[in-house]
Amino acid sequence: MTIKYLDRNFIGFQEYLDRAAKNRLSGSNLTPLYAHPIDKWILGTLNATPIKATMNKAIDAYVSFQFGHELASSIVIDQRSFPDLFQVLSHCANTLGIPIPHAVAKNDPTFFNAYTAGTDEYAFIHISSGLCQFYTPEEACFVVGHECGHIAAGHMTYHTLAGMLTNAASARLGLIAEILQKSAGIPLMAWSRRSEITADRAGLLCCGDIATAERALLRLVTGIADVNRVDIDNYLRQSREVRKYHQLAEWREFFDSHPEIPKRIEAIRLFANSQLYYSLSGKPKPTGQTLLSREELDRQVSKIIL
Repeated sequence: MTIKYLDRNFIGFQEYLDRAAKNRLSGSNLTPLYAHPIDKWILGTLNATPIKATMNKAIDAYVSFQFGHELASSIVIDQRSFPDLFQVLSHCANTLGIPIPHAVAKNDPTFFNAYTAGTDEYAFIHISSGLCQFYTPEEACFVVGHECGHIAAGHMTYHTLAGMLTNAASARLGLIAEILQKSAGIPLMAWSRRSEITADRAGLLCCGDIATAERALLRLVTGIADVNRVDIDNYLRQSREVRKYHQLAEWREFFDSHPEIPKRIEAIRLFANSQLYYSLSGKPKPTGQTLLSREELDRQVSKIIL
């Protein structure tokens, strides 16, 4: 995979709007064309209410309290520090038509992923040392592209709120977290699971290879074990069989912010076999292969994601 550098300077908001409007991945309202339809609809509804500005202020305070110390002690990813990751980050930002996000790396050997937090006005990407060490550059491109996808899709305010309700920090929010969990928890988690499908699609558009995307997702399960020793098709088949046998376990997913990894792999495979993917990626459509229409893609994904 060949990745080109971008200028490190952060662009202004108007330039961002101009760039996003020209990007083939953005719709007329700057919503990514690859977005899950329910993700798109829920965000449009939420953003039309006056609550978002208030939430942004509250989440800014939460980010400063929860992550300020970590950001201050982490290493900023740029052309001097972790230039290989900066190259990946630049490629993903350019692909998705967003400014290069603020990204940091920090030692976390038990964590093999990345996460994004903040609001749509300011967000940062945290990349773990485990990802730096164990992911190939191509796999890292999927993971970083996934995080950039959350930013490109305008997920950040509600994505961070969902994280507040699912991680240990919610315990420190006490009554506020309890009220949010009871009043908005299940609907917010339903949106969050679909936002992860949108972000996975962004990751695939950035890395450009479905096998790479599958390996990157599978590493979240295998950890430091060699992912190439796993038969992914057999893994997915066995997962479906276990879910069918333990049907009551499906109810737990209503409280999860992320779909299970097997479901995410199945959903990204459907996207990779769709007319939408080839239209957005610019790749030549395969000859002799029937691609899913947008309607059929949405129908089949809805059968997978609760």
